[in-house]
Amino acid sequence: MTVPELTATYRNAYSRINAMVIVGEGLADRHFRLLADALPDDRQELERLAAMEGRHARDFVGCGRNLGIRPDLPLARRLFAPLHGLFRQAIHAGDLVSALVIQCLIIESFAVAAYRCYLPVADAEAVPITQAVLGDEEEHLDYGERWLAAWYPEVAAPITTCCERAVPVAMAMLHSLGDDLRAIGIDPTELVVEFVGRFQDALASIGFEPRQARGLVARLAGRVAGVQPANEPVGVV
Repeated sequence: MTVPELTATYRNAYSRINAMVIVGEGLADRHFRLLADALPDDRQELERLAAMEGRHARDFVGCGRNLGIRPDLPLARRLFAPLHGLFRQAIHAGDLVSALVIQCLIIESFAVAAYRCYLPVADAEAVPITQAVLGDEEEHLDYGERWLAAWYPEVAAPITTCCERAVPVAMAMLHSLGDDLRAIGIDPTELVVEFVGRFQDALASIGFEPRQARGLVARLAGRVAGVQPANEPVGVV
């Protein structure tokens, strides 16, 4: 394991990546609480998952503080705004399928991918925290997979529609952080590969045939590779 030196470049990049993690975990807390309101039969489980996300945010605040780095929270909130907006739109419309896809498949798959890629370059304090968080995020993925699988194949088309809309928004966010990821030792391409693998596994767990899951990702391949078509907006909230 090679941890990058705490240069000015590293510290600036870490301030942005750490902020993305803190804001992302904080939003996940809010998202699960909104889902708890929408799914009262699962309220206890969803509130437990929300509390876990809140702890993650606090733990990663501590990771930045340990390195003497202040997270760039305003930037992170701006970058997360489009994806958070899509989630809120789904909740307000009563579209539970899209809300679960955004939080439990897309966001959680990205979290798992990011933490897996971060572990080899994490500092000593961050390693056990990241390992523990990884296990929790897999549990959050599992909740969404189980819920959507129970309604498959009725939800197959809405899942596909949501992914077509939300994955490019998430990928645009990742693309904007490419230089910062490299500066802290993460290869953005490796992160995308990890995301694609975990995302395809989630789709297969729900009920998509492996070929169908690969096909869905293939239709997003240009944007998954970090290439945003010039004539297509990143996303509208």
